[in-house]
Amino acid sequence: MVRRNRGKHRAIRHRRKKPRIVVFALTLGMIGLITSVALALVSDSGTYDLTVPNKNTSTGLISLGNASAEYIGSSADNQASGTGLFDPFVRLQGSPTEKGYNTDGAVEFDTKSGKWTHAIKVNAIPIVDCDGDGPGTDTCWELFVDINDSNNAKRISLNEVEIWFTTDPNLVGYVDPSGFPSGATQEYDFSGDILINDVNQGSGRGDLRYLVPTAGHTWDADTYFVLYSKWGTTAGTTGTFGTGGYSSDGGFEEWKVRKTPNVSVVKTEDAASVNAGSDIGFTITVTNSGVADATGVTISDNLPGGTGTTPVHWVEDPDNPDCTISGSDGSQSLSCGPVTLAAGGGSLSVHLSASTTADNCGQYDNTATFTSDNAGTGSDDASVTVNCAAIVILKNSTKGGAVANGGAVFSYDGSSVTDNGAGDEDSAIGAVCVSGLAPGTYTVNETTPPSGYGDASESDVNVEAVVGTDCGDNMPGVGGTATFVNPPLFNVQVRWQDGGSDETSLVGAIDCDNPTGTDDTTDTSDWDDTLTVNGIEVPAAGQITLTCTLTIDP
Repeated sequence: MVRRNRGKHRAIRHRRKKPRIVVFALTLGMIGLITSVALALVSDSGTYDLTVPNKNTSTGLISLGNASAEYIGSSADNQASGTGLFDPFVRLQGSPTEKGYNTDGAVEFDTKSGKWTHAIKVNAIPIVDCDGDGPGTDTCWELFVDINDSNNAKRISLNEVEIWFTTDPNLVGYVDPSGFPSGATQEYDFSGDILINDVNQGSGRGDLRYLVPTAGHTWDADTYFVLYSKWGTTAGTTGTFGTGGYSSDGGFEEWKVRKTPNVSVVKTEDAASVNAGSDIGFTITVTNSGVADATGVTISDNLPGGTGTTPVHWVEDPDNPDCTISGSDGSQSLSCGPVTLAAGGGSLSVHLSASTTADNCGQYDNTATFTSDNAGTGSDDASVTVNCAAIVILKNSTKGGAVANGGAVFSYDGSSVTDNGAGDEDSAIGAVCVSGLAPGTYTVNETTPPSGYGDASESDVNVEAVVGTDCGDNMPGVGGTATFVNPPLFNVQVRWQDGGSDETSLVGAIDCDNPTGTDDTTDTSDWDDTLTVNGIEVPAAGQITLTCTLTIDP
C-alpha cells in the first residue's frame, strides 16, 4: 500500500509535464506494476528531527516507520574515529544538494570515485537486532554515515535513501527520480526530511546510524547492495538546534559499514540416500564473508549413530588437524577449533564419513553448530538415508504346501541363508526372509535341498529387493519372492531268499524299473540278494508304481 502511494506521487510529478490522458495511462501502468511486486519494496516517508545541541548528546533510535535512524554524538557515546573501524562504500560531495550511489562502474552525479566508492555485496552488510540493543527476533542491516559539513554550516538534511539489489557490480544508469530502469530491483525507499545538526568534528566517525529491516528481502551470495541517497533539498531553516538551512555546503558524506565478521555454516550430505553397504558422509564448512576477522570460531556436532544394534563409526576423511572426534560408536561427537577465520572468505571445513552394513538402515539426521568470540553463532543441518530392502524365499513340496523339514540352503549373489537356520529371519519352516539388503536384483539358487526331499527344478531365480521392504510389517511382494518346489523322497527294498530247500536260485540280479532312484545292491542280513532303491521321487500326481523283476530258477 505504501508503494502504491509512492507510485501516485511519481505520477503527479509527471502530470506537470505530460497531457492529461497520458498521465492517466501512466498512473494505471504504475499501479499494475506495484500490485505485482508490492511485497519486495519497503517504504518510509515523513519529516524527522535528529538534530542535537552538541557532541555530548545522541538522539537514540528514532523510528522512520519501518527503518530507524539515530545521530550519535561522539562524546556522548565515546565514539572512536578512524577509517580502520569502517569500510566506506560510497562517498558523495556536492553543494547545495548532492546525490549518488555506489558501483564499480563509472560514477554518476555527485559520487566521488576512488577507494571510498565500490560495489558491495549484501552479505557484507552487517545484520543487527532492529532494536539496537541485545538479541531480538527482528533483524536489520546496519549502515553508518560519516557526515562532514563545515563547522560554520553544520545543518544538513538527508532526503532520499534507496536500496537496490543487483547481480551487476558495474551497475549504472540511474534516472532521477524513477531509479534504475533495468538490471536492479528496489528493496527499500525513504523519501522525506531527516534533519541533522552535524556537531561531531573530524572524519572517520559513524555520525548517523541507519537500520533497515531485512524481513521480506531475499538474496544470495551473488547479490550486490546498491545505496542511492540525496542530501540537502530541505527548504527553510526550521529545526530545534543549530542555525541556517539544511543544504550541503560541499563537505563529503560517506556511507559505510562497520568492519565486522559475517560467519555462516553450511552442512551438506554427500548423497541424499545410499544403499546399505555404501559409505555415508557429510561436509561441514564455516565461512567468514565479512570485512573483519572472526575469532574463536568453533564447530560442534553430535554425530548420529543410527538405530541398528551396531552403530556406524564416524571418521574424518581426510583428517583435519583443527578437528577431533571423540566418544564411542553411537555417541561420537565432533569438535573443531577454536580458530580465526580471516576476513573476506576465510573458512574451516571438515568431511566426515562412515561405512554402513545391513544393520544401519534408516535416516541419519545431523546438525552442526558454530560459535565464535565476535561473530555470533549459527547452525545448519542435513540428512542422509541408508536404503535397505528384503527378499523372501519359499520352499514348497510338489505335493503342495511348504516342505516339512528345514535346513535347505540358498545362495543369493555370494551370500547364503539356511531355512530355519543361519540368516533366516522367518521362524516358519519353508519360508526364508532376509532383510538389510541393498536394493536391487538378486539371483537366488538352492544349493542344498532339505532332508527327505530331492533337488528343486528351479534355478537362477531373480527377485527384486525393493527399498523399504523388511521382514516385519513391510514384507516383500511377489516380485521380491523366489519359490522353489522340491519332490518328497521314499525308499523301497526288495529281498529274495531260498526257502530252505537249497534248490531254488536267483537268476541275475533283482531289477526295479526306477529311473530316478539310486540302486544299492549290497546284500544284507541273511538274504541271498537284496535290492535297495533310495531317493525315489514322488511325482506331482502323488502316486508311483514300481515294477521289480526277479528271475528264479527252481
